[in-house]
Amino acid sequence: QLASFRIKELKDVLTRLGLPKQGKKQVLMDKVLAVLVPSEWQQHPPDGNRSSIAAQVIDDIYRKLRGSGAVELASGHRNFSGAVSVSAGRSDEPDETENRCPCGSSLDTGTMIQCDNQACKVWQHLNCVVIPENAAEGVEPDVPSQFYCEICRINYGDPFCVTLSQPLPAAKFYAPAALQMEGASPLHSLEKTFILSKADRENLHKPNHDLQVWCLLLNDKVPFRMHWPDCAELRVNGVVVRVTTRAAKQLLGANGRDDGPGITACTREGTNRISLSACDARPFCMGVRIIRRLSVEQVMSLIPSAARGESFEEALARVRRCIDGGASDAGDDDDSDLEVVADSVTMNLSCPMSGSRIHIAGRFKPCAHMGGFDLKTFVELNQRARKWQCPVCMKNYSLDQLIIDPFFNRITHAMKDYGEDIKEVELKADGSWRPKLEGETVSRQPWRSPDGTPVLANGFHKATVKQEEGVSQGRPPLKIGMKRAHDGSWAV
Repeated sequence: QLASFRIKELKDVLTRLGLPKQGKKQVLMDKVLAVLVPSEWQQHPPDGNRSSIAAQVIDDIYRKLRGSGAVELASGHRNFSGAVSVSAGRSDEPDETENRCPCGSSLDTGTMIQCDNQACKVWQHLNCVVIPENAAEGVEPDVPSQFYCEICRINYGDPFCVTLSQPLPAAKFYAPAALQMEGASPLHSLEKTFILSKADRENLHKPNHDLQVWCLLLNDKVPFRMHWPDCAELRVNGVVVRVTTRAAKQLLGANGRDDGPGITACTREGTNRISLSACDARPFCMGVRIIRRLSVEQVMSLIPSAARGESFEEALARVRRCIDGGASDAGDDDDSDLEVVADSVTMNLSCPMSGSRIHIAGRFKPCAHMGGFDLKTFVELNQRARKWQCPVCMKNYSLDQLIIDPFFNRITHAMKDYGEDIKEVELKADGSWRPKLEGETVSRQPWRSPDGTPVLANGFHKATVKQEEGVSQGRPPLKIGMKRAHDGSWAV
């Protein structure tokens, strides 16, 4: 509620509490927070009655602010021509969604846009979170086909860190228009305060828990990653915290990823102060969250099984399209393999990252190519790199699009009977395959159907007959042999 207060509302709170109301907005905010959450280093003991009165005053002023905002919205709301009003489709019935925008205001002002994550579905101001690179003044941006809020983008970008709480919600870090006109890389700063309760400090003392500062570029072409501005300098309670720094105008490439530093050692129970300064005019967003770090095994458990991620029929159809040169309805930009005229093609089962043979075949579901990678090796490497990027086509995705390939996973499972040096298989257009061996053993290797069943030369499947013990199978088998008589002759 305090985040949506202006200087007028903050002074009103201080007046009703009998406190001085001189100073800038951040100073007024600190005075109110000192009453709500007394720090352990204050001279006077905390007054619980005064804190409850302050909370009641803030709630009363917030309700009045919401009511006046609704009147202003009803009387003065308008959309620019060409913009799509997402808020027009919202129902008047109460739901569990909320307004949470980096600008700090929770009012429905202007065009609103909703996060596509079904577990989130938060509403934000379109002008605050969708910022084109060359935005025309006075014109709202186009509504993107897919949109995720800043918290979901951070969670998707680093699934090894689970967000437990947000002591400091997202705060927009954007150079004012006046500074942008003065130079290409203006120096500007952002200063915020956040509160850590006693329960928060207890959580931070648990294993694999940490307090992390995150930052992302709002109009980043790679949405699921951390991204710090150029020449960034971060301070927490006056202590300099090291972050990824780049020289002015040095852009972060599509394959680059920044890290979020841990600041548990720099914080204390009560009010904490954080500041960020940089020479970058692009729109960024910064926040503080309490995280719990996951292990490789825990992240592997989040990936759906081979049966749930993609059906075997879909995987087989994709392989057939790739070998046949793509389906007839595929577009010119289809990422399938080139057309193959030969009777069979050779498929390498080596992981492009480790070079060893794939044991669990992984892939990203939107990819159209056949090649994959070893799933566990990929997850282990991303525990540090945080680069959820397909190593075959180099396209960026997220963990929720990572699956086990049901077709190639059957092949890799059947290849356990062969040595690790056998890393290639031959594939036909119908999906049948066999290991590619050298020398005379090649001709003795039977082709296998897509499900792994051996296929005989006449096209029939090799059946395995199991005889139960103690059960007669009819007439005993006929035995034919040759026997030598006493006179030296042979008889059948």
